[in-house]
Amino acid sequence: MAFEKINIEEIVAEKRKDPAFDKEYRKIEQEYRLIDRIVDERKKREITQEKLAALTGISQQAISRLEREKHIPKLDTLMRLLDGLGLELTIVAK
Repeated sequence: MAFEKINIEEIVAEKRKDPAFDKEYRKIEQEYRLIDRIVDERKKREITQEKLAALTGISQQAISRLEREKHIPKLDTLMRLLDGLGLELTIVAK
């Protein structure tokens, strides 16, 4: 059985023409971009998931799920992670 090759970027681009889909897509995209930035900063600072767990009181397993983008954390969890990494959240206009 042959598989049909698909281009996910083309599918997403087509779906994003729908305003409701695009709005949700942008929301999720921002959430994942923030998570990616937290992971990058943790690695740059050479802090293990275990050490970050100890600094924040968030379990290593929860940090792992977050980093694998299996879970979108609540704001208070994000703030604890940022604090544990010595970072702060800044809001700027688009």
